[in-house]
Amino acid sequence: MGKIDYRISRQMQLDLRDAYIKVYSSCWSQQEAYEKMVKQPAPRYYVTAKQAYQIISPMIKGDFGKLNKMKPAKQRLYLSLFEATKELIIKPTFFKKSLWFIMHFAVTQPAPEFFIGEERARQIRRWVMSGVLGNDGKVDDTKINCYAKTRETKRKQRERKRNGLRTKCNEK
Repeated sequence: MGKIDYRISRQMQLDLRDAYIKVYSSCWSQQEAYEKMVKQPAPRYYVTAKQAYQIISPMIKGDFGKLNKMKPAKQRLYLSLFEATKELIIKPTFFKKSLWFIMHFAVTQPAPEFFIGEERARQIRRWVMSGVLGNDGKVDDTKINCYAKTRETKRKQRERKRNGLRTKCNEK
């Protein structure tokens, strides 16, 4: 598919934060806040024009093979982007323009939702809070490995505790 454009990734983090701030005061639980947050309208589609072109171009020709191999959230994203692209194509401004040219405008159109799951939104929030994602939006591999190991260790400790086995924490 291609590498993530970190400028888009950082913008998505900021937009998710804004969506969370917008909905959290009206929610009874954090779970409900995440559910509402990911369904909020997004200011844009968080894919590059190149990524969109690679998927939408075959779809315009009637080939939905690449789309059928994707997860449901990505399918919804590209189907929505496909509809937005079709609307742009029929506008007089874009008459006889190439699809490559149109895709640069299509991805900047407002999206009906963020097209990510609640778990992915939670993960992004945890990464931001733990410092794994920096201000530049790039993932610090050293921190993510440490973060993953810490979470794995804690999970194993909880399992051992549930099973009545001794852990380093409760060996005293």
